[in-house]
Amino acid sequence: MKRIQRLRQRGITLVEFVIVFPLATLFVLGLIQTGLVYMAKLTLNHAAFMAARVGATHNASKDVMREAVIRGLSPFYQDSTDGNDLSRLAKAYLKAKLDNVPLARPWAAEVEVLNPSPDAFTDFGVRDPKARVTYIPNDNLEWRSLDVGTRSKMNIRDANLLKVRVTYGYELKVPLISGVLSRVMCGGSVGVDAYGDVKIWQTVFGPVSQECLKYYLHGRIPIESFAIVQMQTRAEKSS
Repeated sequence: MKRIQRLRQRGITLVEFVIVFPLATLFVLGLIQTGLVYMAKLTLNHAAFMAARVGATHNASKDVMREAVIRGLSPFYQDSTDGNDLSRLAKAYLKAKLDNVPLARPWAAEVEVLNPSPDAFTDFGVRDPKARVTYIPNDNLEWRSLDVGTRSKMNIRDANLLKVRVTYGYELKVPLISGVLSRVMCGGSVGVDAYGDVKIWQTVFGPVSQECLKYYLHGRIPIESFAIVQMQTRAEKSS
């Protein structure tokens, strides 16, 4: 009788192990991936700040800021086995450049200028016919009027604050996590309502959320970072 009870207990232990082990493994892998995402967010924060700082001295040029972001993302692409600092950094920059081609890589880093806004250019913009640009004056701000613009609802000093948002599709490194996340966020009956219930055939023939197409179905997640700096040159836009 005791022998039968011991065998039953062994069977119960095996069943418990089969149930708990996959969940525990997924939980541990999720914790590891969360730590990596946190470190990636810190890296992106620095890249966004560097982009805003460069943009502040280059007339809020998106091309210049995007180049700064790519340089800031180079740590994601470094080969730690390469002992030569120069070659390692050069290769990392080249990989970052190739992995962030907007038309070829849907997850490529995006730089959006939130301020100065189009309304700010409407309120404070000055046309430069020679350069063929519209700019917001940046000189002698302490002596300029602080009247609030009718469209932007800000004064000229606020209009000279450069605020950017950088979005980057970070590649998930931990096994299983990317598959689980893409399943939860984009497909199947277990998917949350945030991005819809997407079937495989819908990825080809039907409408799919932009987040799924750009990030989750490629094993990536979007992370964002914001940066605000004072303009050191006049903000310009083509007109």
